Amino acid sequence: MGKKEKYGNYICKIGYLDIRQSIVMPRKRKLNNGEIQTMPGSVEVNVYHGKNKVSGPFKSHKIAIDSAQELIGKGYKYSKHGR
Repeated sequence: MGKKEKYGNYICKIGYLDIRQSIVMPRKRKLNNGEIQTMPGSVEVNVYHGKNKVSGPFKSHKIAIDSAQELIGKGYKYSKHGR
């Protein structure tokens, strides 16, 4: 499993924060009684600092970019131990 499967596709960089998006496509499955059930898809957009999730999930890129710019403005840095 690579970074793409684990964290999602890379979209853009805001300062030192990465915007990544993971898409789950809708799929169809056949039930035991012969009916076909459609499972809906989903989209999640998250903000990462390296491999660490900072904020999200969001529904759109614009909201995630605004969140990242707000964090950059505050001078946010990820620390492993929360110091």
